[in-house]
Amino acid sequence: MSTNLPAPVAAYLEAKDDDHVEAVLESFTDDAIVHDEGKDHVGIAAIRDWAAAISTTYQLERTVLETRRTGAATVVLVRVAGDFPGSPVDLHHHFTDSGDRIAALTICP
Repeated sequence: MSTNLPAPVAAYLEAKDDDHVEAVLESFTDDAIVHDEGKDHVGIAAIRDWAAAISTTYQLERTVLETRRTGAATVVLVRVAGDFPGSPVDLHHHFTDSGDRIAALTICP
């Protein structure tokens, strides 16, 4: 993984399924927003529900393919493989950080 990633982004990407939810929650600001699969998840409670649903529904393996950092934005191309239709898929993860936490994450093809 690229060493130029902000710590909360690296922690999010390195999280394994068994600790993914807790790593996700530690990485985000209290009022963060995650946009994934056409839905917005706003605040820690909604992000917890989103992360837990993914972790309990699918067994995923993430491979970072490319990273790019511009100001407060980090874009990471991630290959996600697992037990879901269409696996594997390459997804762009657009992170906006706010100091030592992630303020926003948008996941898109």
